[in-house]
Amino acid sequence: MRIRYSFVVAIAMLAAAGTALAESPWSGTWKMDPAQSKLTGDTIRFATVGDELTYTAGGHTTKVKLGGSPTKTWVGAEESWKKIDENTYESHATQNGVDLGTDTWTLSPGGKTLKLESKGTQPDGSSRDDVFEYTRVSGTHGLAGSWKSTKANMNEEQTYEIAANGSDGLTWNIPAIKGVLDAKFDGKDYAPVGPTVPKGLTIALVRTSPRSLKMTEKVNGEVTMHSTMTLSADGKKFTEVGSMAKTNEPFTEVWVKQ
Repeated sequence: MRIRYSFVVAIAMLAAAGTALAESPWSGTWKMDPAQSKLTGDTIRFATVGDELTYTAGGHTTKVKLGGSPTKTWVGAEESWKKIDENTYESHATQNGVDLGTDTWTLSPGGKTLKLESKGTQPDGSSRDDVFEYTRVSGTHGLAGSWKSTKANMNEEQTYEIAANGSDGLTWNIPAIKGVLDAKFDGKDYAPVGPTVPKGLTIALVRTSPRSLKMTEKVNGEVTMHSTMTLSADGKKFTEVGSMAKTNEPFTEVWVKQ
């Protein structure tokens, strides 16, 4: 689901952002502006058979047991799912043995909408409590069916710290997850480091113009996301537009220089 793969998406986006910052106009601290961004429009799909649940998000499918036993996801996280009642499901995740938090999925009484509340403590010790809302696209009752996101409330600040890494690269830091990427603008794959960074994650950066960058994210060699970053003429913000590689559901994030 979005909140699960969004971690990888965030890393990819951050990497891209960091890329841009390798040039002096990009260096500094940047904060995402949710009001100017488009964080909805992605689709998740669920199927249930007995005590098994299968979900697809970002083009990747994971099958889990609803009894709470852990299952490996495509990014190497471990998720444990429980069915609380007919309208409520709960999942808990860890990455590299580090707690990522708990997600609670709640169906509306009529089964037309689905709310996801994601709570957890980030590696820097800060807490998060994010809420996402979905509208049913297919299916008639219960969790089974397709759902499109219509609302996203990120209740904590999303911040990047980026510095030049020579004249042709960047050092990009994501304080909340203690994640760091050192990369050059040569299109080669570079691995970020951090306690919750998925193993096998790499970022490739290419400078397409003095004010734009292209980023390609891979997990274990498979392209999982791509995006472009464009710096505004006054250098006070940059806009990133991208999509998971297996879907055509673009996101837009606007980052404002602090």
